Amino acid sequence: MTNVLIFFLGFVLAIVIGQVFKINAGFVAIFFGFLLNWIIAKGTATDFIKLFPVTLFWNYGIPIMFYAFAAANGTLSALGNKVIWRFRSNKWVMSIAVLCSAAIVAACGAGTNNTLILAPLAWPLCIIAGIPYLLIPFSLWCGSFIGSFLPWTSNGAMHAALIGQNIPGIDVAPQSWRIFMFYCLFAILVYIIAFVALKGWKTRDHASDAELKEPEPLNPVHKKTLAIIIIMIALLLIPLILNTFAPSPVWKWMSGNLSITVTSILGISLMGLLKLGNLREVFSKHVNWEIIFTITGMGMYCALSRGLGVDTALGEWLPTLSPSVIAPAFVLVGAALSFVVSATAVLPLLYSLAPIVGPAAGLSPAALIVPIVVGVGVTSFSPFSVGGATALIGAPPEVSNKLVPQQIACAIGMALFGVLLAFTGMFTVGA
Repeated sequence: MTNVLIFFLGFVLAIVIGQVFKINAGFVAIFFGFLLNWIIAKGTATDFIKLFPVTLFWNYGIPIMFYAFAAANGTLSALGNKVIWRFRSNKWVMSIAVLCSAAIVAACGAGTNNTLILAPLAWPLCIIAGIPYLLIPFSLWCGSFIGSFLPWTSNGAMHAALIGQNIPGIDVAPQSWRIFMFYCLFAILVYIIAFVALKGWKTRDHASDAELKEPEPLNPVHKKTLAIIIIMIALLLIPLILNTFAPSPVWKWMSGNLSITVTSILGISLMGLLKLGNLREVFSKHVNWEIIFTITGMGMYCALSRGLGVDTALGEWLPTLSPSVIAPAFVLVGAALSFVVSATAVLPLLYSLAPIVGPAAGLSPAALIVPIVVGVGVTSFSPFSVGGATALIGAPPEVSNKLVPQQIACAIGMALFGVLLAFTGMFTVGA
């Protein structure tokens, strides 16, 4: 059990050091991994390097690079502007417009990065419309959750890659759709509660008579970029659907081989050939390399758990616990860690534990997938986490300062709500 404590201590220290000194927690975790591999596992540097999650890097990093083109050439921002403009007739509807814009931009590949694109636009427009201040980050956050976890988005690809990397023998596609559906339903429920509690249909005193300006039409670059994104999504979905209802060797081959990685590489090639963005500039300025190396670095460290005997130790201890507390415990641990750090730093640990904890507690590893994603998701609304912090981009300083304690309270409330739902067993539906 000593090795277990050292392993978890190293993980927590990597996060704390990363937060305090503002350096990538993934690289800190890799450094600790080398130390533990040498001192405890008695392995060589080469042994540890082999633990680098190659599949995770390709399945998560390549889609991010593909969708970076749409962010760099302004396509996603222009799309968000168009959606918001459609809702201009009634000012109180602006929060719903932001919700829909965030969902659409996220579903078009931006994932949770859609908040970075839309928040600076949403805040001034919602303030003009007189939207309750707290409803604005809720609109951005909930809209992001509705669209960000479809299988073809960068976030959907991340979860699929983590599942494939850590839980062997599982069919990843159905689990990806489960994650999307649970996140979508949870976000819609949260938004409805927030809208009713804040009386979102009533505009506030800070409303302005300023008129919204009609956005410029989509230019040829935007149209071509959107067309390529739609084609790549179609290449993922259509063979899968056709093979389900009319099985054939062709559809089976296409659905099995035209993965998110393959279609993203094809999309990157087309974007480059059609001059829809400068490849060097896109890769250097618009690809979120920090997140890529955070999650792969943490994944590399977590892969060391077997070499340290963490799986054996937990396997001996967990059968003493009731299976009914395992899913709520995963929700609680994920929520606590994600409260102050991005979920990308937390997910590799939780997914690596699923095949260890699940069977030892008499549960299928798949039954822990939704508790994991709900746990890390609910407290991402915290202003200390990436989700909550980015939802405040563009807010006036005096407003964001007032919202911080409110966001903290909401994040804690949603975490407790998630734990209670886990006790009902509903998170295991479809596992």
